[in-house]
Amino acid sequence: MRIYGTENATTLMTEVGNRLRGARVRSALTQKELSERSGVPKAMITRIENGQPIRMDSLFELMRALGCLGNLQVLLPEEEPTAKELLQGKSPRMRVRHSEKETSSNAGWKWGDET
Repeated sequence: MRIYGTENATTLMTEVGNRLRGARVRSALTQKELSERSGVPKAMITRIENGQPIRMDSLFELMRALGCLGNLQVLLPEEEPTAKELLQGKSPRMRVRHSEKETSSNAGWKWGDET
């Protein structure tokens, strides 16, 4: 299944489970063997492959055992400075702050039942 970004969490968990199962089968590993390599309990691997929620640390250990941990680089690429930041000698932004004008624009708003 191709992921477009409009899927709900349940659909995504099912797809992650399917992809992990596919990677395990391509690696010619049983769930028990993957459990031994990764340190993730076999029961958890079964739940994950069936689309149940996954803990991040378990996902990382399974990916490491399957040799695909480096794929996280594609998922969340490292932040690189923009051309403008490089030219100005600035470091990349680490947070977002809205101006006071933007945050105070709702200060006069009321529910409508206050009179």
